[in-house]
Amino acid sequence: MAPKGKGNGKKKGKSKGNSKETKCKATSDLYFPKEVVFDILSRLPVKTLLRFRCVCKQWRKLISKPNFIAAHFRCSSSLQRSGSSLIIGSLHQESNNHVLSLYNPPDSLVELDNPFPCFFSNMYIVGPCNGIVCLFSPPWDELITLWNPAMKQYKMVQLSESLPIQGLHSLASVGMAFDYQQNDLLVLRIFCVGLLSPVPNHIEMYSTKSGRWKKLKNEMIFYILEFICNAIVKGVPYWLVCMPDKFGVRAVFMRKEVFEKLPSIGRRRQHQFLVDLEDSLCMLDWDHKDDCHIDVWVLDDVDGWNMKYSVGTPFRFDQILGCLRNGDIIAENDKGVVFLCDSITSSVKEKFSLDTKEGSYVVVDYSESLFLFGGMLPVKKQDAQDKVARKKLTRACLKFLTRQPSGIVMP
Repeated sequence: MAPKGKGNGKKKGKSKGNSKETKCKATSDLYFPKEVVFDILSRLPVKTLLRFRCVCKQWRKLISKPNFIAAHFRCSSSLQRSGSSLIIGSLHQESNNHVLSLYNPPDSLVELDNPFPCFFSNMYIVGPCNGIVCLFSPPWDELITLWNPAMKQYKMVQLSESLPIQGLHSLASVGMAFDYQQNDLLVLRIFCVGLLSPVPNHIEMYSTKSGRWKKLKNEMIFYILEFICNAIVKGVPYWLVCMPDKFGVRAVFMRKEVFEKLPSIGRRRQHQFLVDLEDSLCMLDWDHKDDCHIDVWVLDDVDGWNMKYSVGTPFRFDQILGCLRNGDIIAENDKGVVFLCDSITSSVKEKFSLDTKEGSYVVVDYSESLFLFGGMLPVKKQDAQDKVARKKLTRACLKFLTRQPSGIVMP
């Protein structure tokens, strides 16, 4: 008679090898090397990866690593050249609410949950930079909001103590940059002075890694034409500014972080528009006398500006809203209809007609990213978001009024 408990009974309890975590690890290691799993996952959309974080601890840990996030963004940006996603900002015709929509071909236009409070009369869009979009209200960059549309998270940046000075500053311009070595998203804020000002521009930079502002050294005096930087190429923002020199006042280009002058293209045609084209700084050059014809210039570090090619559009346009990284042109006609045009075939890929106020369209090229930083919160519905924003704005205004010295212009 065999002893009890030996050879004729079932083992009690669960074996370690039967856990979901071990199965996932064993399956991944058995069929696919880690490098292959990394490569496959880095090519998937953000929405899919967010679901895949629940598969096992190994995948969840991998998807949150900085090197994976960087690799995923490179793949996302590379795929974008064949079919770009667009974020369209507009002002609703009746409610005056700021509407942010995503166009991701072949899907239709989808309205996004907006982290920016609708009761602000103006909203400008900077970016995107590494998948992050900056929203703010001019002229003094109030309520700077950093937003990841793909991850549906945002953060309102607390402004620095710097305030505009009456008779010196006329506006502030915002740009975004990304420090790939430190994995740090940066926001730059430049106070604009007049051309004859004896005081250099005040420039400050916010680091999402440290959560602080710092003043940058600057000895140059220049006049900024826009509330936002004109282009961001490989994480570097560029501004088109006016600066006096021995030839008079002319347009030059500036870039962060140590601000430097780039070669001027000179006076070509009526309109000039800086863009990121295939990861190069380019300029669209056109005028209303020939508003179906656009010259494209590219900046070379050695030879300066060179004309790359000329493109035509199949219709007359009132203004150009942008150029995608794959070369597609975004233009608006005199009826407020926005067209996405293929620069190679000169054909219309898509057209948008929203219930918005005339001239309120803002269109930006978007590559989704997993990148997040400390202090970001989930985006709530607009009504709940506005209540929170109103409280913050009221507190900020009260704080501003109590410490407002003489000679300061009220934003």
